[in-house]
Amino acid sequence: RCLYLRPSMFQTVLLPMAPATRLAIAVALCSLTDAFLLPSSSLRVLQPGRASKIASITRSRRGSIVQPCMIASRDSDRRVVEGPFEGQFGTWFVDQDDAVEVLTYRLSLVGAALATVTGVGMAVLPNFVQAQPPSTAALDAMAVLFLASFGVSLKTIHIYMKPMHNMLKALWAGGALGSLAVFVAGPNHSLVKDCFEHSEFLLASGWAFVALTGLFFKEFACFQRWEASALFAGLPILTGGHFLHLLSEDVEKGLAVMFATVFVFFAARKFDQPLKADIGDKSIFEYLALQEKIGQ
Repeated sequence: RCLYLRPSMFQTVLLPMAPATRLAIAVALCSLTDAFLLPSSSLRVLQPGRASKIASITRSRRGSIVQPCMIASRDSDRRVVEGPFEGQFGTWFVDQDDAVEVLTYRLSLVGAALATVTGVGMAVLPNFVQAQPPSTAALDAMAVLFLASFGVSLKTIHIYMKPMHNMLKALWAGGALGSLAVFVAGPNHSLVKDCFEHSEFLLASGWAFVALTGLFFKEFACFQRWEASALFAGLPILTGGHFLHLLSEDVEKGLAVMFATVFVFFAARKFDQPLKADIGDKSIFEYLALQEKIGQ
């Protein structure tokens, strides 16, 4: 059971108070519930006009028992876009900042997908029509656009497990630095051409593809969409097959076309989902962030 402060009480009594005062009152109420052994595991302060935040307040009795108390509220200076939603640690809302972050994530995926399909198209199209091969500068520009867009995607993606999120960002950073090294030290001074002609250079630049595979895995694990599973399986086959010289050039080009096409479809379909889908349970993120802060 939970102990509630009703919205009417909040508006008439607590709303005029300063935020610090409201927090102090909440702490006191948490302490009272613990002192009188009330079977409440959480305290939810429902305040109209505030974005979902969770504060965890712990109190130890006799140095061994720690009873958590949660406070869920919404920021008055942020317009609510979706919600309310019941999370594991309280009620939460999608506010303007959340909406911007989700849209940035989705648009960055579109940018990465468009860069991929454009680069693949420039490389493959001359085989089917009478056209001049693309310049290495144009191909490298698409590679840079892909890396930049994908970096934004990893910055704005929501993953509960912070170590996994940090690992994906570290892999991307390693791939970006490796790509720069290939561009500077490669025989052609071209990222795409050197990695295509010398597959061993994927040991430097290919970490970005490992991170991208991780993103596809996360998307499939969360939403079970066929395109995410196809990309999760297809990218290692394409990059690994090229690295190990297991695929002929024609097979590689065919796989690259299919991968780029499905990538665009995957990115476009993200806009069919509600905003909250790419956030998950916001109360969990706020709880974990607060626990980390308390641990420091």
